[in-house]
Parts: sequence; C-alpha cells; structure tokens
Amino acid sequence: MSQDKLPTFKIECAFRFFKTGVKVGANYLKYYGKKAIGRESDQATLDEANATDIFEGFAELCGSALKVAQMLSMDTINFSESFTKVMSRAQYSVSPMSAPLAVQAFTKSVGKNPEQVFTRFDPNAHKAASMGQVHVAEYQGRKIAVKIQYPGVADSIKSDLNMVKSIAPRLLNTSAREVEPYFEEIQSRLLEEADYRIELQNSLEFSRQCANIPGIVFPEYLPEISSQRVICMEWLDGLHLKEFLATNPSREILQKTAQSLWDFYEY
Repeated sequence: MSQDKLPTFKIECAFRFFKTGVKVGANYLKYYGKKAIGRESDQATLDEANATDIFEGFAELCGSALKVAQMLSMDTINFSESFTKVMSRAQYSVSPMSAPLAVQAFTKSVGKNPEQVFTRFDPNAHKAASMGQVHVAEYQGRKIAVKIQYPGVADSIKSDLNMVKSIAPRLLNTSAREVEPYFEEIQSRLLEEADYRIELQNSLEFSRQCANIPGIVFPEYLPEISSQRVICMEWLDGLHLKEFLATNPSREILQKTAQSLWDFYEY
C-alpha cells in the first residue's frame, strides 16, 4: 500500500469502527428499552448481538484488532459464553489477502519473489489468521509452510488498538483509565509478535528445550528464507483442537494429549 493511500485507508477504518460503536450502542438501547417497558430481554441475546457486530468490525480491520478478538474469545471471566463463542471465530474465520498481494508482500520482505526461492509455491492462502496467512510451498524437495504477514500490520498496531480502546470501557464495564495499562501491555506484545525474527528465535529455543517431551513435535524452521515479515518452516499436518475433539478420540488418546500439553506448559 502506498504512503499516499494510507491516510484514506485509516479514515475508512476509523469510520468502519465508528459504525461498530454505533451498532453496539443501539444494542444496549434495545436491551434497556425492552426492560423499561417490561418486555423480556436476556443478557445472552445482548452479548451475542454485541459480539457479532464487534467481530465484524474487527474482521474488516484484521491485524491487531483481530488479535484482540482472539484474546476476548478466551476471557471467560469478564465475558459470557455467548460472547466468547462468537469471538472464537477470530481464531480461524479470517478472509485471506489476494494472491498477487501475498506474492508482493513476500518479495518485499525476503528480497526475492517466491519463484526464485521455491520449487513450487501456491499463491493462494491455505489458512488465514489475524496478522498473516500460510501458504504451501516446496523447498529443496520438502513440503513447507510459508507464513506471510499482511502488509502494514506492524505499522497500524497503535492506531488499531486506539480504535478498539474506544469501546473497551463499555464492554468491560470499567473506565478508560483502568483499561489503559491493559492495552499498553497488548501493544507491547503485538509489536513483538509482528516481528517474525523474534518468533523464529523463540521457536528455535522452544524446539531445543522441549525436544525430549513425548508427544510434542516441532517443525524444522528455515532461517535462511525467513525474514522480519515472513517465516518458513517444515509442513506438519494436523487438526485444530476443535476439529480434533469432533473426531471423538478415545479416552486414552485424550489423556495422552492432555499429559503432553501439561508437560509442555509445565516445562
């Protein structure tokens, strides 16, 4: 994205999120309006309506806004089940960037286009997440995963979070002053996450430290074709945890899986 288009893009994002705030406000008005005239209006319906409107707003922003949605999906203390259930879509329901834009982002970060690096490269995303998407490629006879960060994600973290922060006090039923430290911490962590060189270093260290834990497998990482905005690794087939549980695994497999996860986090 050229620099002359960035101001217009930011204005569009701000307007979209303003509309999200208006929708959330309207949901509260409906909720309290029904209560005022004695009609039934349950909290779960309000939470689901708010979550749906907020998720749609976050999905348009992508990047750090969707990372916040992922965090909200795991916060079962401050939010209801109906709210976190909708927000959990941020973990796997994200629209990918176009194939030409993915190729452009890879080339800009690595300094070579995919055809110069890989024997085969699928320009269409296999999976898309909040800050980047994964492509399938072949490198030196091996199937690998190529994670490419969305253009402009790192540069927009602060402005994205400022927009999210505008509705946070209402969602958390607290003051703007109280949520400030929370968002400062999120911003610091997201800036780290946006630098794939840090992720690569951490992943290599985790692989080394946890090599002897039964049931835990790490891919082989490829530093020579990774960069600040691209990270390449061996392809490992697998299922999302939700998909895995849907296969109705035996009690023995569930126990082994749980033990492996416990050993990893305890280690």
